[in-house]
Amino acid sequence: MKKIAILSILSGVMLVSSCGLWSSSEPIVAPKDNCPNVIIPRDIAYVTQKVNYKDDFRIEVIGYSGYCYFDKRVNRRKAVITPEFEVRRLRQRLDETDVDFEYFTETIKGPPEYLGKKHYFGHVTIPLNQREMRFSGKPLELKVPNVEYGNFEIYLGLELSPEERKYNNRTFDIKYRFEENH
Repeated sequence: MKKIAILSILSGVMLVSSCGLWSSSEPIVAPKDNCPNVIIPRDIAYVTQKVNYKDDFRIEVIGYSGYCYFDKRVNRRKAVITPEFEVRRLRQRLDETDVDFEYFTETIKGPPEYLGKKHYFGHVTIPLNQREMRFSGKPLELKVPNVEYGNFEIYLGLELSPEERKYNNRTFDIKYRFEENH
């Protein structure tokens, strides 16, 4: 009984401490000894898609899962990142809807052969009568240096148009309420 009580207390402490990490407004950064070292800057982690001058959807990168491995075929270390997204309706209409968006990975420091930006396209269908949906993107494979790969930073974010970036800067990352009148 004592072991069960201790395990439940420890799991509760771990759950509370992990929730504190995701509620921060700072970028999400993995510990330095882990690979991949993915950074999600808050200013490009979300976008509000507007249709006919109305806020229709908010798309957000809420995290990722990932690992690194050594590919013996090419004698190179690789990182695999699976982004986690949340799409939320901002209007009352609850019909089945397709949402398309673009996201990217970018490396800006390190050896020149590993630097660059890669674009990916996301697509999700929000079912009838569902307000929000969490889902995983496709796994992304990137080259990372064989040495000091834990310090090699990979940025993950949503591709924003200049208008969307301006809108994000004006709204200050607010949490939207659902619109009841349409």
